[in-house]
Parts: sequence; structure tokens; C-alpha cells
Amino acid sequence: MRKLLIFSLFLVVLTTFVFGGWEFESVFYTEPGTEITNAYGAHGIAVDPAGNIWFGMYNYPTDSTVTATDTIYYYGPRVFDPSGTELSMSPIKMLTIDGVTDTLFSSCRGLATDKDGNILLTVSGALYRINYQTGEGMNKYVSTDIGTGSWTKAGVDAEGRIFIAKVVPGGGPIKILNHDFTELGNAVSSWSQICRALQVSADGKDLYTGSTWNGKGIIHFHSDIPGVLEYTPVDTIGNRYIEGVLDTTWIYTSDTTIVGTDTTITIDTTFTTEPYYSVLWPEDITIGPEGKVIYAANTQGEWSDKYRGSRWLAFDLETGEELYTIGTPEFDPEKPYVNGAIWNGRGAAWSADGNTMYLIDFGYCNITKWSKTAAVDDNVGNIVRTFSLYQNFPNPFNPTTTIPFTIENSGLIKLIVYDMLGHEVATLVNKKMNPGSYKFEFDATQHATGMYIYRLTVDGKQMAKKMLYVK
Repeated sequence: MRKLLIFSLFLVVLTTFVFGGWEFESVFYTEPGTEITNAYGAHGIAVDPAGNIWFGMYNYPTDSTVTATDTIYYYGPRVFDPSGTELSMSPIKMLTIDGVTDTLFSSCRGLATDKDGNILLTVSGALYRINYQTGEGMNKYVSTDIGTGSWTKAGVDAEGRIFIAKVVPGGGPIKILNHDFTELGNAVSSWSQICRALQVSADGKDLYTGSTWNGKGIIHFHSDIPGVLEYTPVDTIGNRYIEGVLDTTWIYTSDTTIVGTDTTITIDTTFTTEPYYSVLWPEDITIGPEGKVIYAANTQGEWSDKYRGSRWLAFDLETGEELYTIGTPEFDPEKPYVNGAIWNGRGAAWSADGNTMYLIDFGYCNITKWSKTAAVDDNVGNIVRTFSLYQNFPNPFNPTTTIPFTIENSGLIKLIVYDMLGHEVATLVNKKMNPGSYKFEFDATQHATGMYIYRLTVDGKQMAKKMLYVK
């Protein structure tokens, strides 16, 4: 009987494929001819207000026309209704804007929706807006500052401002556009990290970029007045793992060394020793429908670590805490798709009710469909917490500020302030405390102006927030 029970449980695990409350439902679409090949194709996904799914290709054309002298290849997006039927306007091969027709020869770099639900298509050197109902072109943006190379997926805030940049290692601005595609200025004048995707909070004050090849994870910027004050780096999310423990204070100093709050760690890139070092290399980042969780597609296993490669990871935007992972690592170009597998994620999008998630995979060149189970909620407020850390007041401050928090259970409490290099500035609390609400004052008189992080630790669990000291 016991053996039968174990087998039954094992069978359930094999057939349900539930990750963090997201259950694999089906392969929604696979680009023809790429079923068993490393096609390096899928590179954009969005869901419009009608529920239609827009799908962009990078290195594999969506259509072609044979002429007497040549073959013309098109890389415009495909469009499907929720049942998987391709719409008559799909694939979109040309866009006419202000009397000028552009043929979509260039690979798709990303898809997003603007505040009205219209489609933002990024290609090399340009950003287009497409009417989601007709498939017709509406606007086009080019920038001599960004240049003609590969651009990122666009980020959009609730006011309709659009954020766009170039995918480069050598530097370049992150631009802010008004809803009508006119430039507001630079969000960041020069940024040297490779980022295939940008995301922005609904209020436009927090900007996130995903950095690959350098192991900095998700980089978080902040501006108190978007479009007026430039964004400055605040912290990172998911940038360092040692034995699975996240510490956003660790700083990458060279190819072989990282320096943290408590220790300096030598990197073992062969993964032959424990604790092992690994990095989050987000090929895509997407903020979930509730605006409280950011999803990051960790890249192929051989580019990351032997345990965590090729998965989607969900992080709490407020605390940086990893909530769960989605998918199983799979990156064998000689094998057909395995249900629930992730090879090289490049985009995520949700139905209007937030109950269906669509993920695209660069290696498998497909769209997979996932259903929300009763066990998951993208609203982090539904995650049970036994303590709360609140924003300091006043903020900004000079030179003192008050940090409030509450705890529901007795335990060992630590409240520590760090500078942006991860150095400990002040320990405000380090003792056992009873349940209740508390306030502690931080005096920055002896410290430099700038951004600081304060972190509350309750029996090993952490929350952190930022505060600004201005003289």
C-alpha cells in the first residue's frame, strides 16, 4: 500500500506541473519548422484588450514573398485569438504611418501594450505603435541618441509614458516618451548594462532593467519626479545567490570576487564547491498584472548555475524576496518540448483577469499557456507575513528620521542601516522583542548625503526599504 501511495503521488507530480501556483496547461503555439531545433526565435508577447495574443519573432521570419530576383522575409508579429486561431490581419508585414510605408524586415525585439491597449513593437532602431483592433500603424519613433542597433522592450506607466533604450554593453540613454511619442528627455543619460527589457511602476517613479552577461540581476532605479529628475540606481533584485540565499547588498567587484555586508566571496564558476556562486541573468523582466511581483526569465543553464538556470523567477517588488520559480530547466536542442520546461524565456503576458499567463521561449520558439490555481496570487498582500516594515518619515530627511515597524510574534529583531555600497552604517536594533509596534530614530549627522537602505530581520526573514538623506 505504501509503495502504491508513493507511486500515486509521483504520478501527480509528473502530470500537474504546478510551479508557485501556476499550472502548465498547454503549448499554445509553436512556430512551424522549429519543433525540435534551437531556432532562437520567440522574442515578444503581449495581450491586447480583446484578449488576442501578439507574438514576435527574432531570428525566424513569420512570412516571405518570392520575387523574380529575391526572397523577401518578414518579421512582423503574428496575432491569435484566445482559442489559438490566427487572425486575418496576421502576420503583419507592413506599417504605413504618415504616408510612409515600412516593411517589417527587422527582427522583433519586444512587444508591450500602451495605456490604451495598442501594441508597442520594438525592432532594431525603431519603436512602432500598432492599432490592436486593425493592425494598422499609428506612430513611429526613432532616435539618433539611442542609435540603430537592437532596442529593448518598452516599459509603460499608468500615465502612458514610454521608456525605451538600446541593448548595448557600451552605454547609451534610457529615453522617456510621452504617450504621443514625443520625447520628454532621458530617464538615465548613460547606462552601460545590457538590458533586453525595461519595466516601470504604475506611478512611473521606479524603473527596472534586466542585465545579462554581467550578473547584476534586475537593477532598480528611482526618480521622485519622472520626466523632470533623472533616475538613479537604488538597489538590485536577485543579483546574488549563495546556497540559495538572496542578499541584495552584495557588490560585484570583478570577474572572480563579490563583496557583501559580512564577507568577501571568491567565485567558483565551475560549481564544484559549496557554497556555490550563481547569478540571475534575466533575458526578460515583466511586472505582473497586480503590479507587486516582477517576473524574471533566468537564462540558459550553461550561462548561469547548475541548479537555477532556465526558469522564471518571481520576486516581491517591495522587498526583493524570491517568491517562487516557474518551469523546469530544459535546454536540449535535440529533444522535443517537455511540458512545463523553460529553455530561454523571452516574455510574459497575462489575460485581462490575470488568471492565464502566456510565456514565450526563445529556444523552443513557442508560446506556453499557464493557469492560475487557488494556491497562487500575484497580489503579494495575500502572502502571510508576521511582521511589517514601514516607510521612514520624514523622507527625504535631514538629519534625523523615524523608522516604524510591527511584529506579531516574539523573536530576535535586527534593524540595520546600510549605504548603497552595502556597508553597515548603523545598527538600530539587535535584540529579542515582544509583539507590538515600534519606532526607532536614525541620525545621519555623521554620514554623507544620499540614498540608504534600512533592513528589518525577524528570525531570519527580511524586509528592506530605501530612504534619502538630503542636507
